[in-house]
Order: sequence, then C-alpha cells, then structure tokens
Amino acid sequence: MIKPRKLKPGDTIAIISPSSPTKDSTAVPRGKAFLESLGYNVILGKHVDEWRGNYIAASEEARAEDLNEMFARRDVDMILCARGGYGALQFVDRIDFGNIKANPKLFCGYSDITSLHLAIHKFAGLVTIHGEVLTALNGSITPYTKDHWLRCLTTTEPRREITLADPGKFLTAIAPGKAEGEVLGGNLSLLAGSCGTFYQPDLRGKILFFEELNEEPYALDRYLAQLRNCGMLDGLKGVMIGECENCVDHSGYYPDLMDTFRYYFADLGVPCLYGLPMGHTKDQAALPLGVNVRLDADAKTFEVLESAVTD
Repeated sequence: MIKPRKLKPGDTIAIISPSSPTKDSTAVPRGKAFLESLGYNVILGKHVDEWRGNYIAASEEARAEDLNEMFARRDVDMILCARGGYGALQFVDRIDFGNIKANPKLFCGYSDITSLHLAIHKFAGLVTIHGEVLTALNGSITPYTKDHWLRCLTTTEPRREITLADPGKFLTAIAPGKAEGEVLGGNLSLLAGSCGTFYQPDLRGKILFFEELNEEPYALDRYLAQLRNCGMLDGLKGVMIGECENCVDHSGYYPDLMDTFRYYFADLGVPCLYGLPMGHTKDQAALPLGVNVRLDADAKTFEVLESAVTD
C-alpha cells in the first residue's frame, strides 16, 4: 500500500462533492473557516456547490473531473469530501487511478465515500481515511473526533488504540478471538453495492470493517447475505463493526441487530467485535483503510498498528 505524506501547517486542503450536495448553504464556508483556523489553506473544487436538482451534487462527469483534478494538482496536499449522501458509485469508472498512484495524497470521507475508498484501494493501492467530512467540521465537533482525526492526518505515530469516548456505551463480542491484518471496508450498504462490480474488494486475509445508519435489521441481513453470496466473507481474519446508529426494528417482528450479527459471524471462525466509535456517530475515530490493525474480541480492544501517513 502507498501512504500519502502527512498534513503539515500551511498545507492545502481541496474540497470536493463526490456524492450529495450540502443542504445548508453555510456548511462549506463554516467548514472552510474551521480548517483555516487550524492553519491550513483551503480551495474548493469547481463543482463543489453545484446541484442537479435531486440527491446528486453535480453530473458524473463534473464530480469525476474535480476528483481527478485535485489528485493531479501539485499544490494540493489533501482531498476532503464535503459530505456523503449518495452518488459516488456512479462515477468510479471515470477515476484516473494511474493519476492517483502517481500523485498520492490524503483522501478523507465516509458513508457514501466508501465506494471511492474501495476503488482507490483496489486500483491505486493508496491508504485512504475513513473519517470526517467537511460539513461535520464546525463548532459541534467533539474533542474526541477532532483529536483522532488530526492524529490520523498529521502524525506518523505507529500505534493508536481506539477507545470509547462515551462511558455509557459498550462493546459487544459477537465471536471470540484475536486477529491482526489489513483493515478494509466502510458503509455496509455500499460494500454490498460493490458486489459483482469491477471494484468489488478482495477481503481474503483482511479484517472487515463496516458500519451503518437508519437501516432495520432485516436490511442489514440482506446486505450481509449479499456479501456472503459474493464470497466477501470467505477467508476473513476478523470483523470489526462500528456503531450502527438507529438500526432497530420498528415492526416488532424481526430479530434485533445482535441476532443478525450473530447469525453471520458467531460461527465464522474469526473474532468479531461490535460497537466501535466509527461511522455515523458523534464521537468518531478516523480509521486509515489499508493499514494493519489488531482486533481482540476477548479483551474488547482495537488498535491501529501503523500510521496512515509518511513524513
């Protein structure tokens, strides 16, 4: 895997909108001001404020153009997605992966950005960051989220333990055991959406990470069945599940979330831990995808074993 250079004071962060448009017209200026207050220069992609009139920020061609341009530009040190939503998977076939390999740099986002993480990992071999988007970088960002995000982007520290910020939350061991390996994944529905496509990831020998938002357990079951039917659960070393916010059954008919996870992972023969602070949660720990991690479901601990960046 190729690691990008760490972010330094005075570096330039480019903002693009690969998925949905920002709903609040003040979100981009607020996020830009926050980054500038940290000592970074900020530039906006040509199409960052465009809106097609539905749930897509701009045309496929325009969104791909911004992504490819910002990777090509030598004056850009990091690319940050404005938000998730929907639509990134529409233009993965328009990405210039050779350009990315020739110009590796920090790339960060989560949720719908999962499609881009998977494609960049597979065809450019670049470590990318599953972490905050621009619209979340405002006065409400928690100290926990800010600390983990900046440590991931700016330091080459070899080890970072991911602990819970909220003592009222807890981790659940779905299956016992310990594992070390490269971590890859993201939003579960987008992982399922990659099945059968040219950018479907090869997860053999890896630790699968996923999280989800606002989906009932039967829907998560469908996504996991799709992963299993595509062979994406074969040969895993472990499974780490982030917080699945509001993924509850509203009918009273279907099993709860833990039953769904136990169905797929309790007898898979690898450790599985649920409840890590990654994904659609107030306190989010940035996770570099493509680096080695250690998962201990017995001790309920998770550690990132290497940095996401180089000097």
